[in-house]
Formats: sequence, C-alpha cells, structure tokens
Amino acid sequence: MKYLVWGILIFNLIFFACNWKKPGKPVVNQSEVNQIQKTIDVKIKRYEQALNNIAKDNLSAGLVALQKDYYFFVGDNPSDSANVEQIRNYLNDKIIKQLYLEVQKQYPDLSAMEKEFSASFSLLKYYFPQANIPQVYTAITGLYYEMPIMFHDTTLIIALDMYLGKNYKLYRQLGTEVPQYIIQRFSREYILADCFKEMSYQYIKYKDIQGTLLDEMILEGKRLLFTEAVLPHLGDTVIYPYSSEKIQWAINNEASIWGHLIEKKYLYSKDKVIIRKFVREAPFTSIFGKQSPGKVGAWIGWQICKSWIEKNPDKSLKDLMTELDAQKILTESKYKPKK
Repeated sequence: MKYLVWGILIFNLIFFACNWKKPGKPVVNQSEVNQIQKTIDVKIKRYEQALNNIAKDNLSAGLVALQKDYYFFVGDNPSDSANVEQIRNYLNDKIIKQLYLEVQKQYPDLSAMEKEFSASFSLLKYYFPQANIPQVYTAITGLYYEMPIMFHDTTLIIALDMYLGKNYKLYRQLGTEVPQYIIQRFSREYILADCFKEMSYQYIKYKDIQGTLLDEMILEGKRLLFTEAVLPHLGDTVIYPYSSEKIQWAINNEASIWGHLIEKKYLYSKDKVIIRKFVREAPFTSIFGKQSPGKVGAWIGWQICKSWIEKNPDKSLKDLMTELDAQKILTESKYKPKK
C-alpha cells in the first residue's frame, strides 16, 4: 500500500513540475520550456564598458572598432568628426564619469541577469513561438529618466544609470522633475519587469486611436499579465510597482472600485481626464485617496485579464494579447470581484 501512496505522490510531483499553473496565469509545460531554454544563451553587451575602454588619444579608430558589435550606438559613420567630438564630450562629462564608476561598482558582472533573461526569453518563445530574441545591451544615458529601457525591433537597451537604488545621491539632482514614488523604482529589482513591459507592445494588439477607459484598462492589464507570464516568480509589487499595503488596499476594495466605475459610467468614457486618473502614473488614485495605489484602473484591467485566463482554459495567452475588442475580453472573463 505504501508503494502505491509513494507512486501517487511522485506522479503528482512530476505532473505539477511539467504543468505548472498559478491562478490567473496560463498553463506552462515546464519540460517544453526547458527544451527551449537549451537553445537560448543570452550574452549582454556592455556598451558603457566598451566605450570607456577606447584609447582616448585615438577615439576615432576606437569607435570604428566598436561598429561591429555596437552599430546601434555608433551608426554608419562612427569616425565622423562631429560624432567623435560628441563622444569625447560625453566621456569627459563629470556626471557621466560619476555614473560610470557607480555602475561598475554596482554591476561588475551581469551573469546572473543573463540567466534571468534566458529563463524569461524561454517563456516568451513558449507563449510566442515566432518571437525574436533581442540582443540586450547596457548603457549610461546620463540620467535619462524618461526612457530607462529602450526597445526597438530586436534591440533592448538597459540604462544601468537609472537602476542604482532609490538613495543614490545623483537622483536628488533630478529635483522636482521626478517624484519620489518614481525614484523608488530606480533599483535593480525592477530591471526585468521594466524590460518586458516595454517589449509587451510588440506582442499586444491595441487601437492606435484614443479609445475608452475600458480599452486603456485592458491594454494596461495585458501588459501586466504579459510581464507576469514571462517573469512568474516576480512579486506583484515589482510588476505593479506600488507598496504591498497599497496593493492590499486594492484587493480589499476591488468590488468598490469596480462598482464606482460602473455607477459613474466611466468604462466607456473617452474623457482624457477620466482616463488619466485611472491608468496614468500617479502616487495614488485621487478619487480613492492616498491609501490607494496609482493606476488603479490598470490593476483592475490586470484582474480582468487574469479572470479571462481562468475562464478560457482552451485559449492561449497569445489569443488574449491579440484580441482587439476590450468588451469581448470583459464579457469572456466573466469578471465579478468578490464583495
């Protein structure tokens, strides 16, 4: 009898290892993902190091030598005098020098990050077999906080100077331009989530014209679910970057938030002010007070997408991402928050 019990336990362990599923996420056949991962070997190219290793007395020749591996940065004519002078000024800039030293201190080796990317890209290929794995680069952009991650086609650039920790001294020089709740996210743990949120647009179909609040909620919900799907072990406070207390408030008040949207007939509104209140960056959602997280409409959109996954087990993540009709997604999700 005991052998039968052990047999059942072993079967269950194998089954759940091969078909892992967290509520609100698609089923994953881990053995298939593992096979895919054997074909993916991410090597991050560090432009900031390559650039700083150029002999400064022969900058033109050094830039030409970088063209093969860093064409995206140096372009067609790296030895052009104007380009060389621009790079020289960049390398001699006091702030850039400080940032470079700090980046080398905090990120001397990226092998762990490469492994994380390899695992995540394996899941990406599992969900989207035609996906092209981008070449990942790092760079120093001089505190260009508006675009800490840049993604174009098959090129992904991480501005490491925007992930030096919320208390990094130079972030204070940004003054009132960047609110504190945004600076809180300038840390290592947000890098991968930020990368895949930026990449998500390539895998999501959405309307190019101004849609309704529901359209925007579902779009943002898709981005969060996409990120969660390829980074399954990442915490909610990193994917949806608000404190655990604010997320718990959203969980506790989910039915009230949804009821408010229905009662005020906001879902189908195209009013830009209303849309901005619910899905744009903010420290909190003004209608619900400072205890709430910002972008609470995006959080509701995420819950709708999770519900869609739960209620449509015969459909894929790709089916959700490519469905343009937000109302259809809402209907098929059978979303109904618990009171």
